[in-house]
Amino acid sequence: MMPWALLTAELTVSGWILLLLGADLIVPAARKARLWLVALAGIAVTWGVLQLVEVPPAGATFQRMFLLDPFAAYFKTLFLLTAAVVVLMTREFRPLAERAGSFYLLLFTAVLGALVLASVNDLLMLFIGLELLTFSLYVMAAYLKTEARSVEAGMKYLVLGSISSGFLVYGIALLYGAAGSTGFDAVRGALLRTATMPSVAAGVLLILAGLGFKIAALPFNFWVPDVYEGAPTPVVAFLSVGSKMAGVVAILRVLYGAFAPLQHIWGEVLALMAAGTMCYGNLAAIPQTNIKRLLGYSSIGHAGYLLMGLATGSAAGAQAVAYYLLAYLVSTLAVFLVVVVASDAVGGDELDRYDGLSKRSPVLAAGLFVGMLSLAGVPPLAGFVGKLFVLLAATDSGLIWLVAIGAVNVAISLYYYLMVVRRMYLLAPRAPDPIRVSGITRTTLFLLLAAIVVIGVVQEPFLVRITDAIRP
Repeated sequence: MMPWALLTAELTVSGWILLLLGADLIVPAARKARLWLVALAGIAVTWGVLQLVEVPPAGATFQRMFLLDPFAAYFKTLFLLTAAVVVLMTREFRPLAERAGSFYLLLFTAVLGALVLASVNDLLMLFIGLELLTFSLYVMAAYLKTEARSVEAGMKYLVLGSISSGFLVYGIALLYGAAGSTGFDAVRGALLRTATMPSVAAGVLLILAGLGFKIAALPFNFWVPDVYEGAPTPVVAFLSVGSKMAGVVAILRVLYGAFAPLQHIWGEVLALMAAGTMCYGNLAAIPQTNIKRLLGYSSIGHAGYLLMGLATGSAAGAQAVAYYLLAYLVSTLAVFLVVVVASDAVGGDELDRYDGLSKRSPVLAAGLFVGMLSLAGVPPLAGFVGKLFVLLAATDSGLIWLVAIGAVNVAISLYYYLMVVRRMYLLAPRAPDPIRVSGITRTTLFLLLAAIVVIGVVQEPFLVRITDAIRP
């Protein structure tokens, strides 16, 4: 009998996709803006059924292609939290109101792909999950079809994403030739026997290249600034958090599952990628004049810290990455929630439009201030603890040179984040009228800021959950 209980979250999301499709066809255009309630209810129901399922230590189905374990349950919870905040963002983003139903349909399809990625134990399942996620994001990036920048963002993302998928498929083909199977267990066994074969090493590197695109790692990150600038802001928020987190989860599954015997190869490769990614992202962010492009380069810099934790190849490194993702999630979503509201009120995404924001909306300015300080790694906020754990894991693994580069990049990132803070608090506003913030948005922002402080100050409950999810 097929253990369908292991697929409860995925089946619930699939059912809600059908529900949203029907609602989009039935609900009158004037009321489609209210479909955010249906989407939010779907996320809440999915989270509820995930909590009701008894998560086994290593539950498997579909011939061990799909796993439900504490690792999968932890990250599925984070994916659902991300989607919930993005749905709330869409309420404030007026260009999506007329076609909200189709947008939520695409968002839930992307969430389905992310949920699948958290449970992969097979290279083919990995490919299916990634394509479910990225195909939806291609369309979402170009969703504002009347705006040239949005269409351009979608096309660039599609073309470069297709190339990365090609890398992934070629890598899977090479490893299938060596192992005779795409299952992680079979691939790991084949790597123990044939690790010195050039085709095997090439397959591993091609798969890492395909996954590197998803997390915006150097040299696969040139799509980020243009896509971030042109895509709708709620989509950029999901790209920055949900898509990046899904890519890191997939890399964790692959590296610690299938590719464990080649840790001496991919560890060095990821360490070099981490150094280049951190430096490129943070240095390129300094001259930016558009807040979405700045956050795009910032996300590249954060990918470098995630790669640093992955390069250790240790359980401590994986746990540090999981904590970093949690801190990055709440900090980035808080920042983008402010950007969604503020950009509409000030009439654009250029940094000079944020001048004097504290005088027009102290709430939005405080949210951007705390979120950016957390992303910069200022204590005692969540981002500081996440960076500290990653640096400590790298130190324990002997990557002292990489730790030194990471510490320097903390100072660089603090500089360009504080440039935005300076504009908000020290410069005069372009307009005197206050910016109205709805009660739901204000409450969501408060909860995110509270999470930033709590995750930074009270670490033990989160560490216990992460340790249970990621065991040696």
